[in-house]
Amino acid sequence: MMDKTELNRQRWELEQEIETLGYQTLRYSLLYPEKEHREEWQWRIEYENGKYFIYGLADRASILGRKFEFDNFSMAKTEFINRLEYMVRSNRRRIKNGELPNYSSPLWNKE
Repeated sequence: MMDKTELNRQRWELEQEIETLGYQTLRYSLLYPEKEHREEWQWRIEYENGKYFIYGLADRASILGRKFEFDNFSMAKTEFINRLEYMVRSNRRRIKNGELPNYSSPLWNKE
């Protein structure tokens, strides 16, 4: 079981990476329990029983696809950031194709 200090350090590390990429307007949840901080079209990283889980939520906050499972933080962090990057690319493509994005964000909305 991981202590709260280490979990907070990992949350801070993820927040720094997100800030560096300019992804603060994306919907995400960083290392909170499964039932907390849920919203539609959100990517989540959670820690439970020695494992990290990454998954996305769709409309009505239902689970989108499958959960990815990792034994270490470094690999989980990489996958989580990749998922956020995919969200940006995907919504930019949707706008370019004349489709509606999953939600509004300055990362893909037209000026």
